Amino acid sequence: MNKLIFVFDNQLDKEEVSKCLELFETQPSKEISFQDLEVKSIGKGEILVGLISDAQLKELIPQLNQTDIALALLPHPELIHGQKGFGINKNMQDAVTEIQEAENVGPIDLMQVNDELVLNSLVIGESLSILYGDKSNGFFEGLRNRLNQFIKLFRRVKLQAVQIKFPNKEENKTVDTAAMGILAVANCQSNVIFRRIVRDSGLNDQLIHVLILVPKSLITLIRFGLQNLFFPIKGNQLPRFVGYAAAEEVQLTTEEEISYAIDGEEKSGKEISVKVLENPVRILLGAQVREEEAGNGREVQNLETLPVGSLRDELTRGYLPWVRHATSDEFKELFKLLRENSQTTGNYLVLMVLSTMIATFGLFGNSSPVVIGAMILAPLMAPIISLSMGMLRQDGLLIKNSLVTIFWGVLLGLLFSMIITWMTPLQILNDQILARIRPNLLDLGVAVASGMAGAYAYSKEEIAKTLAGVAISVALVPPLAVAGIGLGWADWNVFFGAMLLLGTNLAGIVVAAALTFLTLGFSPFRLAKKGLVISLILLAAIATPLALSFTKMVNENRIIQELSGQEIPHGLLRNVKVINMQPLRLSVTILSDRELKDADFTEIREEIEDKIGTSIELELTLGISMGQINEGDRSNTISTD
Repeated sequence: MNKLIFVFDNQLDKEEVSKCLELFETQPSKEISFQDLEVKSIGKGEILVGLISDAQLKELIPQLNQTDIALALLPHPELIHGQKGFGINKNMQDAVTEIQEAENVGPIDLMQVNDELVLNSLVIGESLSILYGDKSNGFFEGLRNRLNQFIKLFRRVKLQAVQIKFPNKEENKTVDTAAMGILAVANCQSNVIFRRIVRDSGLNDQLIHVLILVPKSLITLIRFGLQNLFFPIKGNQLPRFVGYAAAEEVQLTTEEEISYAIDGEEKSGKEISVKVLENPVRILLGAQVREEEAGNGREVQNLETLPVGSLRDELTRGYLPWVRHATSDEFKELFKLLRENSQTTGNYLVLMVLSTMIATFGLFGNSSPVVIGAMILAPLMAPIISLSMGMLRQDGLLIKNSLVTIFWGVLLGLLFSMIITWMTPLQILNDQILARIRPNLLDLGVAVASGMAGAYAYSKEEIAKTLAGVAISVALVPPLAVAGIGLGWADWNVFFGAMLLLGTNLAGIVVAAALTFLTLGFSPFRLAKKGLVISLILLAAIATPLALSFTKMVNENRIIQELSGQEIPHGLLRNVKVINMQPLRLSVTILSDRELKDADFTEIREEIEDKIGTSIELELTLGISMGQINEGDRSNTISTD
């Protein structure tokens, strides 16, 4: 062990200094107050053990530059950033033990910002700690800290335009981007944020490590903050909205003055130069930092996620949007896809015919799996999504092509379902058909949600596989097939009911998809206004009969709930069904413990009318217990008007 020289802050209490010295097994050879220290008098290879503050450390390090003198630090009450930056143990006894057990003290990188020495980190703009927080001593303390930081995310945020240069001997790389916050350190393992996500670094790699926080929407921040609230990030994993670079020097230039903090000291400026101190200094880092810090010292740049060009201009124009705006590349790919989907192709027509045939057979067979298979096969969702974009952006050609494609698809669907109906000797309203001739506001809600899901899936290539689920949820082809069945039967109630459901789905998808595309930034509001107004008027027109149907359904359910399981003087009411609302006609089963006479049936109707407060027509099914009637069980159906 090299000779130790104890350097202390004479502003500290003498008793505190004495207690610190008592912890050393081998006493230091000298005890010098910082104010009396002369570095030139220190011999080569000796180690200074400093019980000093941040300010004193910043004064001492330049004197140690270009010398072979090593420095070890103890946890001084005012050594805040030095303790964090060099990983000094907070416990005095443990810190002393680490110093005594250290075999050697190697050189480490130190960072300068605008020629000012940095002990810990440079924070520009918003600190990344709002997402990660400081290291805590316990689970509940950490959870509380993360909760406080999560709440801070719900505020207005503005990104700052910034030019980032990475000068080196071979070439100067420049990135014009936008950032919410930038964090730079010289040693990754001494910083809680870098320690969690950057592994390829070293103690003396002569590199500055930089994280650039660039959320493209508030939702991105909040979603990550919510995830981090319960599952703090661990391992070598960068969030998608954080860029990382490691370079010998970084130069930052902003159009407007930006605030930054060097070791917690607030400053502001338009130009910030960050580089490694030319000659490394021998400082003993904390044991944990020495064990974990490793790397090959190569330059790394992961800046693909940073916004550039038009997206950068959009993000710096105002406050950060709640939802990320689309990029020009996303515009290009999506419009290419939607224009292709708006075309009336042979494949589209064939799939429409096949899906309608499958749906019609499934409806007659009252088979849900077959009907679901037809929904997956049906291609009708694609031109409807194209129509919504055409309405949003007032694209006449896209609107025209989409409407033509939808028209031919509907026409073929009606024709082939009608032909199959003529060939099928069945004419009964089963459950599958009945479910599609009485649409209400709930069906409109399904259409709206499906339209939002469809638009979102089309705009995100990575989740396009969910389109099959969207097609199932909205069910476009089954009501089309039911409408064809109504034409084949010449039953106009079935036809118009199914067409109303089909129109509901079409209108709901178009409006919801258009609003979703608008929210995702695929059209400015001034351009979308006219199309949205037309779509909303159409939706309101369709919603009127749906509201009436929904009101009717609510009234039917109310009547059924009021009567089902109710006791009346003549027995127990069961299996209540509403056959018609105008006039109100009910089908009810009454379970009685005695045989009822004809005079009882009129009384039963009056008792039911008293329960619901209105006159009714009644179809009554009578059930009598075998234990009460000698003739045995018998069930009679009586109609009373």
